[in-house]
Amino acid sequence: MSEDRFGQLVARMEAGSVASAPDLVGCGATEIAALETKYQLRLPRTYRRFLEVMGHRSGRLFASDHIAVRYRDVLAMTSEIPAAWAVEGPQPPLTFALPADTLLIAGRLSQQFEFIRCVGQDDSPVWYFNDWEWRIRQSQPSILAWLESWCDEALRAVADGYFDAHPKGAGP
Repeated sequence: MSEDRFGQLVARMEAGSVASAPDLVGCGATEIAALETKYQLRLPRTYRRFLEVMGHRSGRLFASDHIAVRYRDVLAMTSEIPAAWAVEGPQPPLTFALPADTLLIAGRLSQQFEFIRCVGQDDSPVWYFNDWEWRIRQSQPSILAWLESWCDEALRAVADGYFDAHPKGAGP
């Protein structure tokens, strides 16, 4: 992971009114260890850094969409979402399973999801699927690219006045 690139992202967020230092609340080492233990995964370094810096609160980074990305969401999603499929099942019924080293890192309206693969590497591509196609595809080549893409979206929302009309943004 390029610490410089991650630092540039945070600086860009501040310069563009996406998030200032007080808007960023990270996770502690105990919380990150609990996530790894719960799912028996070893997080990529880039995702670990994201959690350390802004796992609990990331200002407006994800606020212009109905997306669940905070630590508490991620802690629950990887077990709860597949458990719901077991009860409700995809319609029509089909075989769909995520790889064992998967961590769901984003959920949108409980219908669209993004995940990473966790085998202790520096970074991971970000993968996407939804509950109407049940097809996995790569959405970003890396976690950093995923974060930068969300930063681009947040910068557009700030420039377009979205947060003037919706000061708290959109919730998950």
